[in-house]
Amino acid sequence: MGYESLSNLEDAVKEDPKRQETADSAIAEAFANRTEDLAATSEIDGDEIGDSLPGSALRHRAADVAEDEDEAEDEVEKKSEWLLRSLPTMAVGIVIGVAIALGGMGFADTGKGNAPATNSDGKVAAAGATGAAQVNLPGASQTVTVAGVKSDRIARALEATGTVQALDLLPILPQSPGLQIQQVLVDEGDFVTAGQVMAILDDSVVRSQILDAQAQVESLRSSQIQTEAGVWQAKSALEQAQAGESEAQAAISQAQAAKSEAEAGLRSAIAAKSEVEAALAGAQAAKVEAEAGRAQAVANLARAKAELAQAERELQRYQSLASAGAISQQELDNRLTTVENALEAVRVAEANIKSADARIQSAVANISSTEARVKSVESNVSSAAARVESAVANIRNAEARLERAAANVTSAQSQVESARATVNSAAANVISSQARAEQVQTQGDRTLVRAPASGIVAERIARVGDVTSGSGKLFSIIANGELELHVKVPETQLPLVKIGASVKVTSDADSRIDLQGTVREISPLIDANSRQATVKVSLPSSDLLRSGMFLRAALTTSTTEGLIVPAKAVLPQADGSSIVYRLKDNDIVEAQPVQVGQVINAVGNDLSKATIEIQSGLEVGDAIVVDGAAFVKNGDRVKVVDN
Repeated sequence: MGYESLSNLEDAVKEDPKRQETADSAIAEAFANRTEDLAATSEIDGDEIGDSLPGSALRHRAADVAEDEDEAEDEVEKKSEWLLRSLPTMAVGIVIGVAIALGGMGFADTGKGNAPATNSDGKVAAAGATGAAQVNLPGASQTVTVAGVKSDRIARALEATGTVQALDLLPILPQSPGLQIQQVLVDEGDFVTAGQVMAILDDSVVRSQILDAQAQVESLRSSQIQTEAGVWQAKSALEQAQAGESEAQAAISQAQAAKSEAEAGLRSAIAAKSEVEAALAGAQAAKVEAEAGRAQAVANLARAKAELAQAERELQRYQSLASAGAISQQELDNRLTTVENALEAVRVAEANIKSADARIQSAVANISSTEARVKSVESNVSSAAARVESAVANIRNAEARLERAAANVTSAQSQVESARATVNSAAANVISSQARAEQVQTQGDRTLVRAPASGIVAERIARVGDVTSGSGKLFSIIANGELELHVKVPETQLPLVKIGASVKVTSDADSRIDLQGTVREISPLIDANSRQATVKVSLPSSDLLRSGMFLRAALTTSTTEGLIVPAKAVLPQADGSSIVYRLKDNDIVEAQPVQVGQVINAVGNDLSKATIEIQSGLEVGDAIVVDGAAFVKNGDRVKVVDN
């Protein structure tokens, strides 16, 4: 059965819906026959077929249709994989053709048709050629939709496969080995948050240890309080000793001040004594001087009296001479004046004696008074000296008290230090006991197995009743549920891959998986055997993904400007070429050979929303048939409806 007759299957299915299974088998058979023909002409071993086919949807459709067939059809499938790797352009056409042959049956409303036959040079055969494909229907027999050829940026991609792995797989180990598992609270696939309890271990022994540790802590705290009271007592004694020391120092200061004051008084008394003694010496000197003056005055009086007596005798003689007229009155007067002068000299001498006596009496009185003062100042000196000696004695006593007070302070300080050492020891015991209690409490907390981070439970090994061991893993978590795809890329193509490049991720097993990832890391190491490097692709969060899945990846390597059309508009031909039907004037369609490139935006095996690159044969703005293209032929008039 050739590709040119695939479109006739609709008639058979419409006449008898039970023939649907036969139609599917026929499609698979046609695909197998075509694969064998091309494999024979290529002279390449079918076992070498790879997985880089852009149109992987066809392989899966053929596999689904032929899954109940025998092993021979499986062998055909393997050969087709090789062929599709070797001839990507032809394979894209086959993919689109089969998809349209299967999906187009439900679109046709009134007309039936086939893709036009082509000659050996790939040209579209003229209308009216022989064969089922050349049947012409009068009028606008086929309802179709059309689309315009568009220009768009086309991403060039490197096709590869890879395995889904956890970005960060966290093993959960028991922190308290040797305990029995009492409860398991999560299962594989569950999402857990950081700190969530995943399993509960037996904590009966730990609870008893916690109570014992807490009791010991309380006991040691009580002892610590008692020792702290001893510290306060020792501090009080120290304060008292320090107060006594301060008082002794104050007493010394007071005694020293009193001594200084007494010494100043002594110096003042000594100075006063010296002054009084000097005054006494002066008074005594004045007495001596007065006595000497009196003696001189007495001598002067005696001489004056002698001269007076001589003058009186001369006066009497001159009076006698005057009476005798022997001398003149003047001479007598002179003698009289001499007597008067002598008499005056006597009176002066007597006055000097009296003055000298007065001075002597005054000097004697001064001497007596000064001698009394001397005795007084001598008493003051003795008293001041006694006060100095008393102050010195007070200083000695105060110094002795200070020494005793200092000794008391030293003793009190030793007691305080001893009490503090006791408190520190008690505090250390409390801390040690608290650490032990916290350690036991931590062991108690560890009986609750908690998630170290948010994520998805990948493995659950823990079972109720099992006993934990130090190296026995209980769970494993995919941290934050983040998965990545590890893609193997040949070293020859590795330079094309860039960090941050967009990656389209699909699955052969699940058509719902159609994700967009990003190249996160390119391994710096290349496997020496396979000559491949691992490219790590970050994947978006999806409930469809599982660690260990086999996925296909199209790694974007570059973008270029190109023409695109809906994939359903492109029809594969028997010789491996492809055509589209271009809408001409009067709604007449014309078969136009095209060279196709890569399929874009295929969702798994579903090409209904995919586009395909047109490398030659069309121009921007050309109108081409989309839905119904499999049921028209060259030269047909069609009825165009809105999509």
